[in-house]
Amino acid sequence: MIIETVDLTKKYGNKIACDRINLAVEEGQVYGFLGRNGAGKSTCIKMLTGLVFPTSGSGTILGKPLGDVSARERMGYLPELFRYQEWMTGLDLLNFHAQLIKLKNKNDQIKRVLKLVGLEGQEKFKVGSYSKGMQQRIGLACSLLPNPQLLFLDEPTSALDPIGRKDVRDIIVDLRNEGTTVFLNSHLLSEVEAVCDNVTFIHKGTVVKSAPMKDLLMDKITLTIFAKEISNELFAKLKNQYPSFQELSDGSWAVTIKSYDEIPMISQNLISGGAALYELTPHRETLESVFLNIVGDAKNEESGYVHQREGFPS
Repeated sequence: MIIETVDLTKKYGNKIACDRINLAVEEGQVYGFLGRNGAGKSTCIKMLTGLVFPTSGSGTILGKPLGDVSARERMGYLPELFRYQEWMTGLDLLNFHAQLIKLKNKNDQIKRVLKLVGLEGQEKFKVGSYSKGMQQRIGLACSLLPNPQLLFLDEPTSALDPIGRKDVRDIIVDLRNEGTTVFLNSHLLSEVEAVCDNVTFIHKGTVVKSAPMKDLLMDKITLTIFAKEISNELFAKLKNQYPSFQELSDGSWAVTIKSYDEIPMISQNLISGGAALYELTPHRETLESVFLNIVGDAKNEESGYVHQREGFPS
């Protein structure tokens, strides 16, 4: 495992930010880390990157204990909230970060990351003149400078327009194809759904579910059916086989199934039963609906956990 934690816990006084977090992340995948604001995601990432010390528990990153300096050399990190020196140009900033990490062949690496994030030709402008999207891109470029084996991205597309989000999504997929492991925290669930192989949900500082993405989204499939001449006898037969089978207000029908393999049988039953079948459309469950089912409705719960904010002691 490239990341493995056992009962990783972080407390600030009597407040628990992360409570016995257990993670197992395999190499070469995009791993989604999801939860509501203040759920403990950023605190957990800071423990994994060695920026915050855990109160208890243990873990390994790239085969090394949490906080090991040699492991950090093979990691990249883009935090959710960051500010760079506004008087620096983008090129100055990348040179500065390259010096901090003692990067070899820094000029080649800087050219590579500028092209990768779409800032070629913009590197000589001051960071203070960059738009929010450009600042997000230069931050991503900094995180990619060491050509990391493990990359932590905390809300990497928060300031980007749809084209920028697609660019970042493509970068993440390319990195995975090259063998890089990406640990992704994002509230844009459609982006997570598009790129992640596995997902962990954290709620009030505790892991509540971990599963492969394909398993999460295949738990429930809703089938919308446009058909006429469904007799009472045929309805009773389908209702007996599929208790969720029902007529909708627009005259269509709907049924919940567990597998796409059930679709041909339903179609065959409709036709052999004398129905005129016009359309049959499966709708897979979205990550948004899964998220809402797992972490619940924020309006109906009180925030009994600590909110991550700048300035907490480590």
